[in-house]
Amino acid sequence: MNVIFWGGLVRFGEALLAGAPTLLVGLFVAGVFRKLIGPAVTFRIFGGTSWRSLPQAWLWGMLLPVCSIGVIPVVYELRRAGLKGGAILAFALTAPLFNPLSLLYGLTLSTPIVILSFAMGSLIVVTSVGLLWDWLFPNSETHEPSEPLVPPGLKRLAAVAIVAARHMAGPTALYASIGLAGSIVLAAIFPFASLTDSMAHTDPWAPLEMLMLALPAYATPLNVMMQVGGMFVHGNSVGAAYVLLSLGTGANLGLIAWAWSTYGFKRAFVFLTAFIAVVMATAYAINDPLYSAGNVEHPHTHAFDVYACPFSPSNSSDLPHRTWAKLSQDAQPYEIMALSAVALLLVGGLVLRVFDPGHRLEEALATASEDRTSRASWLDATVPAPVLGVTAILGLIAFSIVGCFVYYPAPDQTLEDMRYVKADALSYASSKDVEKAAKSIETYDDLTRRLQVGYYLRHWQLSDYQQAKARVLRGRLEQLKDILEEKQFERVSQAVAAVSNAHRRVVAAFDDSKAET
Repeated sequence: MNVIFWGGLVRFGEALLAGAPTLLVGLFVAGVFRKLIGPAVTFRIFGGTSWRSLPQAWLWGMLLPVCSIGVIPVVYELRRAGLKGGAILAFALTAPLFNPLSLLYGLTLSTPIVILSFAMGSLIVVTSVGLLWDWLFPNSETHEPSEPLVPPGLKRLAAVAIVAARHMAGPTALYASIGLAGSIVLAAIFPFASLTDSMAHTDPWAPLEMLMLALPAYATPLNVMMQVGGMFVHGNSVGAAYVLLSLGTGANLGLIAWAWSTYGFKRAFVFLTAFIAVVMATAYAINDPLYSAGNVEHPHTHAFDVYACPFSPSNSSDLPHRTWAKLSQDAQPYEIMALSAVALLLVGGLVLRVFDPGHRLEEALATASEDRTSRASWLDATVPAPVLGVTAILGLIAFSIVGCFVYYPAPDQTLEDMRYVKADALSYASSKDVEKAAKSIETYDDLTRRLQVGYYLRHWQLSDYQQAKARVLRGRLEQLKDILEEKQFERVSQAVAAVSNAHRRVVAAFDDSKAET
């Protein structure tokens, strides 16, 4: 129980850190929809109540960088705008699946036809299930009274922040906590390293096993795309990969709880059951056609270790310190900044709930004098709110694309980072420091993937030779990690040499003057 408690705390903390950036985006997108775009324009750009609402919801979901938790405040605003339940639920399940960063990652590290098939499959699934749900439950839209838009200037920005804070201090926090709690459930069910040899392509039950794992899981689009890419290399089930993407990323316990609370148990159950049925049918249909046995190099993967308990019962000493150390090491600077911003919004929202439950502050902003004679700041320029809102959404999409170049730096920079991480990983391995070596190996592995995407972004090509060399290096890293975990220390020096040789070949392959194309 001690191991389960601290292991669950680690997984909860990791999920919270990973989800903070996309949750923050979702909170402010909700504010933009309410205070800048407004319900009427939101209703139109999502297709209203016509059949176009489902594919348009899918398209907007593909473009906005939110996760299955960050989408909750957004779908609340879509419901206020009067959209049908089918379109809202379609958006809720599609938005977390893909964004520019994760889609690009998948296209460069997995077989492109597979990722494109997954994307089109998601369109077919959400459209068919959404149409069925709207047919079974018509008139699911609501018509809440619209709020007056805030006059131009800094008041608009303040109104968006206030909406974000109220969402964070409202049901969003509850549903987010429920969604993140799924990580604790998985850590309690699956012991340390119990998923390493699971989900093989030869196992006909793999998609069903993944269903049991994916439903309570919370996973960000980028993390799942990493796992999906690794599944093809390791001969895992393609159907299981599709289930992981559709349910592990597209849904979580918090989103299911929101649907239950909003539409009632019967409607939520029908939608979820239909969605799972179509996903499972699709998973088994594509399992063999999209499988390529030629890519298999190792019969297992550590990709699913992130869902199991991180601590072994055989080594349960000093768990509080190890928990803090692991979370501190895993936390990225942008995750810490995003989590701090979410915490500030939560505090601000709680203050508003206590001292301004009647929303007097929003009313004061909306009824402020529109006299512009004393305007002294360019921030008070009169720009129609819908124009400003749509510009903000398009700017967010553009920022995501620009973010690709930041998240995936130039190859020479990544190679330099790899050189330092390689030194740490091999040093820890040689000194038999298993935990630090494992952490460095994970970072090393991630850098090889960023190297490929960064090269592709700047050259618009990635040769088979380059992909093969990077894949071999990841295979050598995984072998080294296995040797350390199994405490076969007599084989460490040989594995370290294999990693060094593979690293040199990767450097040569991605050096523009030497790369073979």
